[in-house]
Amino acid sequence: MRGASIAVMRFALLAAGATSATASRAEPRAPAAPPEAPRLEGYSSYERDTIERALARLGATLEPAPEGKIVEAIDVVPLEVIEDRDPAPRFLNWFHALSRPYVIRREVLLAVGRPYEQALADESARNLRDLSQLSLVLVLAARGSAPGRVRVVVATKDVWSLRLNTDYRFAGGQLEYLFLQPSEQNLLGVHHAVAAQLALDPGALSLGVAYAMPRIGGSHVRLKTDLNAIFGRETGELEGSSGAFLYGQPLYASSAEWAWEAEISWRDEVTRRFVGAELARFDAEATPERDGIPYSYRSDLLVGRYVVTRSFGGGAARSPGVKHDLSVGVEASRRFYRFDDRSGLAPAAVAEFERREMPVSDTRVAPTLRYATYSTRFLRVLDFNTLALQEDYRLGHDLSILVYPVTTALNSTRSFLGISAAAAYTVPLGDGLARAVVESVTELEPSRIADASLEVRARVHTPSFGVGRLVFDARLLDRYRNHLNRRSQLGGDTRLRGYPTGAFLGEDVLSANLELRTRPLEVWSCQLAGAAFFDVGDAFDGFDDLRLKQSAGFGIRFLFPQLNRVVMRADWGIPLTRGHREADSLPGDIVVTFNQAFPMLPADE
Repeated sequence: MRGASIAVMRFALLAAGATSATASRAEPRAPAAPPEAPRLEGYSSYERDTIERALARLGATLEPAPEGKIVEAIDVVPLEVIEDRDPAPRFLNWFHALSRPYVIRREVLLAVGRPYEQALADESARNLRDLSQLSLVLVLAARGSAPGRVRVVVATKDVWSLRLNTDYRFAGGQLEYLFLQPSEQNLLGVHHAVAAQLALDPGALSLGVAYAMPRIGGSHVRLKTDLNAIFGRETGELEGSSGAFLYGQPLYASSAEWAWEAEISWRDEVTRRFVGAELARFDAEATPERDGIPYSYRSDLLVGRYVVTRSFGGGAARSPGVKHDLSVGVEASRRFYRFDDRSGLAPAAVAEFERREMPVSDTRVAPTLRYATYSTRFLRVLDFNTLALQEDYRLGHDLSILVYPVTTALNSTRSFLGISAAAAYTVPLGDGLARAVVESVTELEPSRIADASLEVRARVHTPSFGVGRLVFDARLLDRYRNHLNRRSQLGGDTRLRGYPTGAFLGEDVLSANLELRTRPLEVWSCQLAGAAFFDVGDAFDGFDDLRLKQSAGFGIRFLFPQLNRVVMRADWGIPLTRGHREADSLPGDIVVTFNQAFPMLPADE
């Protein structure tokens, strides 16, 4: 792979100007210096090589100062999944549908005949990176046919479209979760996705189908739907079903003024809690059972909503400002839980399990009113979630408040006023960032506060140094009123690595993670990185019950741009707190799965 110095030299090649003479001075003028070549800062070596390839294909050079110049063309350069720099034979591309240029071009917010604006180029890149069919996305400005003109170059790399999507969690020497989805993610090159899917956990097998259209016709309206049947693994009998249908138009750009969305989803199943791959059991205090009560109950969830959003502000494209979104809608939900298998169990023990461990059934119908305000400034980074592929995160403030009055007059279970508020602020730290988030949910009944929670999160990505950067993440969730008896799990790959998955359960959660993530190493266009970590946390019922657990370990990260923007990781965590895991031949647990252990969520977190 050619280095950055060769790429910069290629971009600097310009024809020298001819000399001229005047009547008053006979000596010729010195040749004019060529314009300064743009520097490719902020790009990984993999991205710099891609820029060089795209420009060479078009016979173009980068424009160092494109702002305000007239766009004369938008050139789309779709790169095949398998190139000569990739470790696979190129004939495999015969089995892949390459994205059609017009499908890429329609996401570009710049227009031929209009001035070039870097803010719109950056937003176009963000929109394209949100598409699951693409991994690498670069939006650049090349020199046009005249000094006041530019060409927009959009270089994209498809991921493999005819594929077997997978997700899995392998820990403690056992397969704890498996998801398989044979699919065509880019049907006919227009980004429609059709799939069959299988999900397997220790208790159930789910089989289904899915279909998604990111755009219907030439509009911005999208459609997603899936349908699944759920079977018990022990009995092989049909236990339930799940599905979802979404239809609507999102805020597809900062200039978009209207959005709307209708959604309905359901999930009817047997809910089980597993510690690792073993079904957890509940030991009742009132009437102890010999083997405990199996942690299993029936769940029937149905949710529907419709919302319309009007968006204001944002400032000029060249000077990003502040957005204000006002949303109104209606939401209805039914959550029903019951304990079915009571054979051989003492009624008092079952009643205690229902009271302490099962969520409370609840039906609500309510209008909703939401206001949100947020900055439209972004920071572009490398080495966060996707190693050598660029990512964008919103800077500044992000505030929202949601009000939903629920009443029994609309056949709800109870009457209350719900208020959900969130505040976040993000600041850059060189090529890193720091973010703090506070979220609060309060449901006020006439005579009491029925449900209330406060969640505080903090994230710091230090500036890169030497071999990599440090990442610190902390989270505290305090459900100080918990009428619905909501619970959270911790352990395994859920921010406390080394312990069995779901080992700890409680209404409150405290966790903190410190991780050293190395810079990625490129091997045949694939990205490889390492990590060392220290985790601490607990899931507990009230702070008197808090007993912090600790673990440490190391892991590796892989990214294959030919397949996905999502990293695959393998972590070996070793518990450091005694009494919570019996020693075995291999201390701790090795977890193999996808995504970073605590990924940095998108800017609209």
